[in-house]
Amino acid sequence: MLLFPLLLALTVWQIRVETDLNAFFTATDDEDSRLLSGLLKSGELSRRYLIVVEQALPTNADHAASVSDSPVSLVAFSTKLVSQLAKLDDVEQVWPADQPPRDWIDAVASYAPYHARLFSLNPQADASELFDSAKLEVRADGLKQALLSPQGGFVKAIAKQDPLLLSLNGFKDLQSQFQQQSKQSQGGALILQSRPAALDSEAQTRLQAAIHASFASQNAEAGNAYRLSMAGVPVFSVAAQSEISQDVTLVSVVSSVLVVLVFLFLFHSFSALHWVMMVQGASFVVGTLATTLVFAHVHSLTLALGASLIGICTDYPIHVMVHCAKHRNSPLSAVRLLWPSLALGGLTTVIGYGALGFTGFPGFEQIAVFALASIAASLGLTRWVLPALLTKSELHAAHLPGIGAWVDFCGRHRQVLLSLFAVGVILAGFSLPQIRWMDYMQKLAMDMDTLKQQDATVRSHFSSIEPGRFVLIQAGDWETALQRSEAAERRLKELKQAGIVSEYHGLFPWLVSNALQAENASVYGQALTPAFQDAWRAGLVKAGLSVDKLGTLLPAVSEPLSAAKVLDSPVRHILSGQLMAGDKSVILSLWLGEHDPVKLSEGLAGLEGTRYFSQKDQLDHLAGKYRDRSLVMLGIGIGVMGLFIWLQQRDLRKVLLTLLPSAASLLFIFATWAVMGEEVSFLHVIGLLLSVSLCVDYGIFFIDNRGKDSDVTYHALAASTLTTLASFGALGLGKTPTLPILALSVSLGVTLGFLLCPLLIQKPSNQ
Repeated sequence: MLLFPLLLALTVWQIRVETDLNAFFTATDDEDSRLLSGLLKSGELSRRYLIVVEQALPTNADHAASVSDSPVSLVAFSTKLVSQLAKLDDVEQVWPADQPPRDWIDAVASYAPYHARLFSLNPQADASELFDSAKLEVRADGLKQALLSPQGGFVKAIAKQDPLLLSLNGFKDLQSQFQQQSKQSQGGALILQSRPAALDSEAQTRLQAAIHASFASQNAEAGNAYRLSMAGVPVFSVAAQSEISQDVTLVSVVSSVLVVLVFLFLFHSFSALHWVMMVQGASFVVGTLATTLVFAHVHSLTLALGASLIGICTDYPIHVMVHCAKHRNSPLSAVRLLWPSLALGGLTTVIGYGALGFTGFPGFEQIAVFALASIAASLGLTRWVLPALLTKSELHAAHLPGIGAWVDFCGRHRQVLLSLFAVGVILAGFSLPQIRWMDYMQKLAMDMDTLKQQDATVRSHFSSIEPGRFVLIQAGDWETALQRSEAAERRLKELKQAGIVSEYHGLFPWLVSNALQAENASVYGQALTPAFQDAWRAGLVKAGLSVDKLGTLLPAVSEPLSAAKVLDSPVRHILSGQLMAGDKSVILSLWLGEHDPVKLSEGLAGLEGTRYFSQKDQLDHLAGKYRDRSLVMLGIGIGVMGLFIWLQQRDLRKVLLTLLPSAASLLFIFATWAVMGEEVSFLHVIGLLLSVSLCVDYGIFFIDNRGKDSDVTYHALAASTLTTLASFGALGLGKTPTLPILALSVSLGVTLGFLLCPLLIQKPSNQ
């Protein structure tokens, strides 16, 4: 009585619930998986909100007139909104989509001293255009117009060190991207970079509420003339977490209620229910605490799936109480009698859950620890605490209609039923090759069609860079990586001209290899002849610009702009989404717009250390890997269970009989899915692994028959099946696809395994 509140207080003090879906679903056991996990967690593009402000749809003529006569223009409204959003704590920066962020402008200006080293990705090819003496008058006039433009202050700061504005030539591709964006956005499109990770749903929920509040306040001042729409990975993250939170609450409540109803139906005892629920509550708390101590946090989905253990952990007290109620012996005597079977049954269940930790699915590592601690606690409390609590409880003898009749029917018609069973096994075996495996992870995602439509509508206002697909560059050092990146960018330019990729975001000229800088400097030095400099001064005079201030064309700086210096400047922040940490290597990414994946991959062929990377493809690869590991662990789990059963029984025939119902149910369920054309995922396999670990318990109790009363034993198994179906069936109510799939697999497995026990295991004799 004292231990439970202490455990509860300790758990509340220690627990930290994790809501990051990435932490549950994405493996990190190879370099590509770690890369994917890092991108999903903190990728630059994945933390961006795409925000569109538009005029509100008129509902009547008067409202239409008020909107058209709104004193606040869309551009002015958006400008003020940018200023308000920039003040939010969780906002890193926010800017109009048709303009570069302020830190980009400052960073570009800082590159002016290095203009001679980074003016072109293809200096030899561009030299004839950039250093044509006949065009210098036009260049000087262009400089004059730039100095007189609204960006004159920015241009003046660059022109003092780079009169030809060569450094801006390297950034012209970025300028064209913003010009294209300007045509699409029409002033109402904003980009907001959040500080928290995209999948930190708690922080993103807070941020989204703040964004809507800022907009609503400003919109009220403008007569509610505008509406706001948002898209981006964080929007989906928050929606998904909301669904998961609802699932956790729903599954926990429904599972508990159903288990309570089954218990009361079986035993008609509120006092016994009270004690059993305390035991199970303590087991749940122990599981939560153990998971927190091992992983430093507990994922919300772990708690949802952990709620299913309420039914499993209730099985152990139920076996004890069924025997108590029928034979009217003391709870202590019953638990001593059944303890070998209870311990072995708990061990096989732990083996099944433990096997989950080796399937590669990171979330199931938590569930394995949770189950191990919960089941161990439930067994210990059932053995040493529950008997004392049940001393004064009156228990109704559990009787379920049809249970005895099914056992008798299997006994009377065993030969016929076994013949039908053998035919079924053969047919099932022939059906297995028809199984359709699900390798498309997206099919396991939540149904968010409404959000997807909104996302597509919002993204139509923006350029088409896709955060989940990019060209990946890998090398052992920075110089090699940058040379490979530049080679890839040259190839991407060709693919863009061929229409294979709409656009891309590269690293040039933010980061430039020493080799390319040396080539640029050489071309620049050769072009900087006395005649060229005289022609430039003449152009300045004709344009009316100061020759003293702008007429001196300086030679290239002696030292190249090193990657270390760039990464020690604010530019590192600009490139954060394209620079990734690897194992003793440099990993760079070039972001892509709309493209043809097959033709793009073919176009990149032959470039060393360069490949096309897709988050979607990697997720699908993980789905296949999870499936293969799940099948392996299914076989290993059954083998380990058989080993422990043999260590207790020392009888190979009993071992095979114990495993037969669960193995047969496994075969029939796979065959049924094959015939129905059901796509089978790794989650289906994991669910069947759990059902096997539970069905093996049925075989253990049925063969042991320690109470020497097969009717009582099978009624206890029936009661256990009901509580298991109640808890796992509740998972089927969840909207997260993981939960209904596990509910279906486990429910089918335990039901079929329970029904096959009296058929495949000969009825024990009563004594």
